[in-house]
Amino acid sequence: MFAREMHKRLFLIFLLASLIMSVKASAQEWVMSVQHADLSPFKHRNGFGPGGINVDIMSAIAHEIGVDLKFVDFTIAEGRKKFKTGDVTVDCCLNEIWFPKQQDVHVFSKPIYHLIEVFVFPKGKTFPVPDTTVLTDKTVAGIRGFTYPGQENYGRRVDGDNPLEVLRLVHEGKVDVGVLERHAASFYINSNKFKVQFGDPYYSVEVSVRLHRSLENRLEDINHAIDRLKSNGMIKQIIARNLR
Repeated sequence: MFAREMHKRLFLIFLLASLIMSVKASAQEWVMSVQHADLSPFKHRNGFGPGGINVDIMSAIAHEIGVDLKFVDFTIAEGRKKFKTGDVTVDCCLNEIWFPKQQDVHVFSKPIYHLIEVFVFPKGKTFPVPDTTVLTDKTVAGIRGFTYPGQENYGRRVDGDNPLEVLRLVHEGKVDVGVLERHAASFYINSNKFKVQFGDPYYSVEVSVRLHRSLENRLEDINHAIDRLKSNGMIKQIIARNLR
C-alpha cells in the first residue's frame, strides 16, 4: 500500500515537472527589431502594428513553431548592436554577407526568397555599372546602416533612412545613382511618380532568418517551418499582398 502511494506521488511529481517544462517551452519569446524608419514593403509600422514582407514571414514562422514574437523599435544600427548582446534574437530576411566576421553571434536558416539590388538613376542619366570601380568619382545613395558589396569603391556615399528618401535624392539629382532592392524601389516609384529609371542589377542574394546563437537549438524547427510555408504557398502570398 505504502509503495503504491509513493509510486503515485512520484508519478504526479514527474507529471507536474513535465507540465512546467512544457509551459516554459511554449512561453519562449523571440525578439525582433522593427526600425523606426519606414522600410516598406519589408518592415514598417502602421495603424495595425508592425507589418511588411519580412515581419509577416517571421510572424508566420513563429506561429508555425508555437513561440511568441515580440517587436521592438530600434534604428538599424541600434538593432544590430542589440542582436550582438542577445537583446534582439531573430531577424528576417537577411544574408550572411551583410554581417562579416559575426559567425560567433548568429546562425542562418535555409533560404526563404531572393532579393535583387539594382542601381537607380535620375531619368535620362544612366550609365553602365559592370562593377563598383566605375563609381569612384560618383555620389551613391543607400540605406543608412546597410552594407553593400564593393562599397569601398564609392566616391562618396549619401544615406537615406528608407527607400523613399533614397529615391528623393535620386529624383532631385543630389546623387549620381542610388542602390535599392527592386521591390522596394518599384513600390515607391509607383506611388510617388519619381523621375528615375532602373539601371543594371547590382547583385542578387538569397535571404534567410538570422538567429542569435542562444537560439541555435531552434534552427531545425525554423527550417521545417520555412519548408511548410513554402509548400503551402504562404511565402508567395505574403510577398504578393505587401507589394499591392
